[in-house]
Amino acid sequence: MPYAVFKDGEKVSRAFSTRNETLQKADEAGLVEHDGGQPVLEDELKIEPCAPDPEPHDDAELDWMPEKPVS
Repeated sequence: MPYAVFKDGEKVSRAFSTRNETLQKADEAGLVEHDGGQPVLEDELKIEPCAPDPEPHDDAELDWMPEKPVS
């Protein structure tokens, strides 16, 4: 099951294969704080299951912006 980073119920990252990969990519983007050695997402960010992305992406496309509605 894919996972993504969400804020206020809105998906703000692409989908990743696992929860751990999602956390790792969020950490690389500077969205994770380390509290007592434990990774904690900033602000009101959450990692949640999501639908797979319709097209494959690579790491060069990580912009961490809310998805735009598909027209």
